Amino acid sequence: MTYDTGSADTSVARHIAELEARLDAAYRRITELEQEVARDREMLDAIPALVYLKDRQHRYVFGNRAFTERVSVPAADLIGKTDSELFPPEVAEAYLDDDERVMATGVPSLGVELPVTRPDGTVGWVANSAVPYHDAAGNVIGLVGIALDITERKRAEEALHRSEIERQALLDAIPAMIYFKGRDHRYLLGNRIFADAAGITINEIAGKTDHELFQPAEAEAYMTDDEQVMASGEPHLGIEEQITEAGGRVAWLAVYKVPYRNDEGTIIGMVGIALDITERKRVEEELRHSQARQQALIEQQGHLLETIRKMSTPVLPVTSNALVLPLVGDIDSARSQQIMETLLTSVQRLGAEWVIIDITGVPLIDTAVANHLIQATRGVELLGARTILVGVSPELAQTIVGLGINLSNLITHSDLRSAITFVMQRSQRHT
Repeated sequence: MTYDTGSADTSVARHIAELEARLDAAYRRITELEQEVARDREMLDAIPALVYLKDRQHRYVFGNRAFTERVSVPAADLIGKTDSELFPPEVAEAYLDDDERVMATGVPSLGVELPVTRPDGTVGWVANSAVPYHDAAGNVIGLVGIALDITERKRAEEALHRSEIERQALLDAIPAMIYFKGRDHRYLLGNRIFADAAGITINEIAGKTDHELFQPAEAEAYMTDDEQVMASGEPHLGIEEQITEAGGRVAWLAVYKVPYRNDEGTIIGMVGIALDITERKRVEEELRHSQARQQALIEQQGHLLETIRKMSTPVLPVTSNALVLPLVGDIDSARSQQIMETLLTSVQRLGAEWVIIDITGVPLIDTAVANHLIQATRGVELLGARTILVGVSPELAQTIVGLGINLSNLITHSDLRSAITFVMQRSQRHT
């Protein structure tokens, strides 16, 4: 048997050439893939977010520049590492739990806030989103994650939270009810005194309306007045409002309401400060009652004084045209003046023709009193009546004579009975 060596050599050469061509194509493809990977890495490295790829065993397969810089590990050394090799135990545990949930359920985890150790050793925060990574058969073989650094946002939130705590502490320290309302009449915030009155916690204030917190009539009154403040832009200062607190206590408030404006000057709500004036109202009410009692007492005393005055100068009608004025006790100048006023008023009011003044019960009459009595008789005569003086003692007669007064028209009797009899006889004579 003979072989065609030339033909065999040609076949081998052709096969080698094909292999070389395929190898060259493979090298070119590898180069292209490497270039694609390089381009992809460049693009991923240009992203400021932390981008990473993990396998099913939670080992890192890839991390972009932002990620490797954050963990302070070169890209080549990152491959195969786990979170426990890069982060503190409590941080690594949080990452592991979140990643396992994604790979086990196949459900993405979006925007989960997780702590991260920064290159300078400080702890920052990232908003981490992870999605499962599948092979051609649809099996989960890892995950792709992207984490946004939200440290500054978290710091701002913490600063805002501290500010809110400080503001709330300040509001709670003020011994008055303080609240803020939006233009829609929903409460925005309030202090502890307000929350206690409404029967809710401070955190439950936001979003509530007056009708959800207070009695219907009170709520309607609050909202009507608040609307006037917000619609007009004019404050209402020191108005009094009644409130039924959650515990049933009815209180009175002095309320100061001012419109709340934004930077453009638009009214977006109102601020209210309410002082509890229940005790003041109670004192005022007691004072009113006390004043009423005092006024009643004064009026009662006035009636009593008037009664005493009338008793001290009793003018008694004994016939249709005659009055008797029986005087008892000491008479001073003040009482003398009162006697004259009462006597003349009674004569005019009753149309009396006769006035009997009985001074039997007066123990002592001095010159001044005697003069007043004489003036009283003259006043009676000016009103068209006649005066009869009863009980004139020798001392009084001597005093009157000493005054040099003309008593020719003065009728006297020794006792009241004879005087009344005289008047009745004269009256019958004229009928």
